[in-house]
Amino acid sequence: MLTSDGKKIGKVKSVHMHPKDLTIEGIVIDPGMFEAYQYMGAGYIGSVTDEGVVLNIHPVTEYVGMKVFDYSGKEIGKVKEVNRSKQTNTLLSILVDHRGKEDVLVRADYIAVTGNNIMLKEPFPS
Repeated sequence: MLTSDGKKIGKVKSVHMHPKDLTIEGIVIDPGMFEAYQYMGAGYIGSVTDEGVVLNIHPVTEYVGMKVFDYSGKEIGKVKEVNRSKQTNTLLSILVDHRGKEDVLVRADYIAVTGNNIMLKEPFPS
């Protein structure tokens, strides 16, 4: 199982098929030891081949562990948890481990850019 940018995120655990149409409704991903299975609906599947499945997205669940910076480039901490809308790829918020301070919940509308790291739109209170 690969993301749209080629990152391996696990193995296909099971495929959910429509009982009459025999079309794929979704897949369950096994990310590995100590991590919960993830369900991806058919709308997130880019291609299916003999070698595996490639998603047409970068799952927001992959944000865990990313560094978080405010708009000025100051590092705030790392993503500890991702909150998404049900089993969609719609990000609601991230919980940031604020380097020894109390964890901070950041709503999705405060996030400017995601990539290898996460950049916030505004300054972050100390």
